[in-house]
Amino acid sequence: MGSTEPADGHPAGQWTGRGDRTGRARWVGQWVWAGETALGGPTAAQPYGALDRSRFDRRVLFRKTFDLATLPDAAALRISADARYLLYLNGQEIGTGPVRHGPRQLSYDAYDVLPALQQGRNVIAVQARFYGHPVPWWEPSPPSFTMGGGGLVAELALDDEVIGSDESWRCQPGDAWQPGEPMGVLVTQLPEVLDARLLDPAWTEAEFDDSQWLQATVLAEHSIVGVSGATRPPTEPWGVLSARPIPHLDGATRTATILSSHPCTQSAEDDPRTNLRTALDSTPIDHGRNRLVVADFGMVVSGRIDLEAVAPAGSVIDGALLEVPTVAALDSSPVFRYTIRGSNDRYNSTDSVGGRYLVLVVAEGTEITAIQLKEQLRPRVPVPPFSSSDERLDEIYRIGLRTVDLTAHDAYVDCPTREQRAWTGDAVVHQSVDLIANQDWSLARWNPRLLAQPRVDGLLPMVVAGDFATPNIPTIPDWSLHWIRSVHNLYTHTGDRALVASLLGTAEGILRWFEPYVDEREVISNVPGWVLIDWSPVQVRGASAALNALVARGLLDFAEMSDWLGDTGRAEWARTFHDRLRTGFEAFWDADRRAYRDNLVAGRIGSSVSEHVAAAAICGDLVPAERKDDVRRLLLDRDAMFTDSPLADHGGDARGPVDGQPVSARPDPEWDTKRLVVGAQPFFRYVVHDALALLDAADEIAPLCLDWIALLKDAPTAFRECWEGGSYCHGWSATPTRDLVRYTLGISPAEPGFTTVRVAPRLGHLTHAKGAAPTPYGVISVAVTGQRVEVDSPVPVELVSRSGRTTRHPAGRFDAEI
Repeated sequence: MGSTEPADGHPAGQWTGRGDRTGRARWVGQWVWAGETALGGPTAAQPYGALDRSRFDRRVLFRKTFDLATLPDAAALRISADARYLLYLNGQEIGTGPVRHGPRQLSYDAYDVLPALQQGRNVIAVQARFYGHPVPWWEPSPPSFTMGGGGLVAELALDDEVIGSDESWRCQPGDAWQPGEPMGVLVTQLPEVLDARLLDPAWTEAEFDDSQWLQATVLAEHSIVGVSGATRPPTEPWGVLSARPIPHLDGATRTATILSSHPCTQSAEDDPRTNLRTALDSTPIDHGRNRLVVADFGMVVSGRIDLEAVAPAGSVIDGALLEVPTVAALDSSPVFRYTIRGSNDRYNSTDSVGGRYLVLVVAEGTEITAIQLKEQLRPRVPVPPFSSSDERLDEIYRIGLRTVDLTAHDAYVDCPTREQRAWTGDAVVHQSVDLIANQDWSLARWNPRLLAQPRVDGLLPMVVAGDFATPNIPTIPDWSLHWIRSVHNLYTHTGDRALVASLLGTAEGILRWFEPYVDEREVISNVPGWVLIDWSPVQVRGASAALNALVARGLLDFAEMSDWLGDTGRAEWARTFHDRLRTGFEAFWDADRRAYRDNLVAGRIGSSVSEHVAAAAICGDLVPAERKDDVRRLLLDRDAMFTDSPLADHGGDARGPVDGQPVSARPDPEWDTKRLVVGAQPFFRYVVHDALALLDAADEIAPLCLDWIALLKDAPTAFRECWEGGSYCHGWSATPTRDLVRYTLGISPAEPGFTTVRVAPRLGHLTHAKGAAPTPYGVISVAVTGQRVEVDSPVPVELVSRSGRTTRHPAGRFDAEI
């Protein structure tokens, strides 16, 4: 059977599939590939080993057959790959992975495969893929002479033996797929071009004849220095493979309806993207060799396409899943081509894609018999949803949940359509929604750990575990500060000391990065990189008030967590640094305007005023008590607010990812700065709402959440990126789903880890509302009608009345006046 070992209970330290979460259990399976990997070997220019671009985006098909006289009592399979695998057992798809990771990290996935086994002949079949090209969810690992250019390791633990990957496994290059190239810097998802005539659909079945396939090549570790020869994990460059930290992705199967099908102009170039662009960009014609088919899933979806068709062998289907059926949307999306084999034609995309409309160019005579998509999302264990006297808010809560679901993959991603990148700042909103509406906190706990991959100077890159993680791209300094808030969320919600302590060093490195930029006025100024703050035109040149305030909030979060962990020295350093910034922040105050200005340039105060600065200053405890009424008044003067965004040019309904105004441009104020205030985009509204709660204005948050109605006008199934457009589904826009529970129902941790819960309902214009939130001890439910509240809590409750009076109640069910 290949690499098998008698178990007599399995040798000590060997993996059995039961109970190991450390990854330290000894591997029987060895790293394998088919012949050459994508490594070109050492050269004079790359003496440590180098990748060979001509071997990028290659797939290998693996098979291992084995016989079972009787079914075992247990069967567990673990597997990993550099870079991706798609696992089958006896023709049944088992799963895909591994989860995204840093260049020196790698995890394995484990499956209970007993239900897929059968008496007699069985087969493990794997499609393995090495991208080579950095893509939004994968970046290359440092290559050695033998590792880092493609590899697969797997093993199946049965009752009395382990079947591991080795030279007895059969393999075949996946020549049915044409290697893909990224379209550009912004769109790096690789096209999938599959000629089904070259792929026997039975290759995953036990009875398939693989006698003509090659023997797998075992990869032995060999680096420029160090021990060589290891063929099993741990090896360079990943070390110990850790157990998968989150559940396997899953979701509903969605079905599309064909909206239109008509003859279209044929491109002169035989290229799937060009064919689709030509068809979308031309008017319908009466006759033609090709047809443009547009199918609608009825909502934004995210997962793997499942397309069935009937056509003569050699016919071609070109397609893409788009946000809207436009050329601009196509320019942000990966494409695929499927060449018909003539029987059993079913295209299953190997990478996850997102959008609403499946656009196809097919030859006349092609019959599309089924269009489905299996969603690939992190599972959500629901709590009773928010519901109230305002159905609009109920819908906003629901759409926010769906938006986060769609952007919760193996990391929190910006959008499931255009990018799928794990941005270090965006995720604080996704995480906050999961902590308030999902009983499974696995991803909420894991994502901050995944993002904790600082540069050598201490800051986080703008993206991790993907193409934009390269050190060649400057980072967004403020994104690291939002990451610190996500660690603080772990502190307040989970109370997990070990987890928070493991991340505190990264948080300290971020905050210390800003110290050298404190000038003689005690203001952080002239930091390098892309100070984003928000897509609205907040002025950031010179000394950015919003950035200073976000650093101040980060210092307070850090000090609070350090005190909790007993690290008083670090807490004292953070508070001292905060005191300096509090002193310096006075330079931004304009007494005549009764507001903080956005920036200082060469010592002169700027003219622009934004709610970003006002809100962040409150959250960073930079505002003296006598000014808080002024700040509160500014934040609630919605008639003075305006927003604008360069993303208005870059949506699928506009000019696409490249054309239009530069996204990093920040024009000087051309508006009436004496009267108007730059308003926050959906992302930064989480800070605005936090500030209003701190100003005892939580009653205003429910009415403010009605602003999200505007996002549903042209994208009614998920929240768009900005008030002015952008992507059609962006997780950072889901703030109301958090806030309707946290602030309107008033459910929040009173102590780290929810050992006590605070309930402070502030209904605003609502006459009644109810909902629930998860805690480590179970779900807490709150229902408010008029002046009465009913609470059912697994932990003691601190109930805060509208007058601010706190009463304490034991765990259980009670009702009271508020």
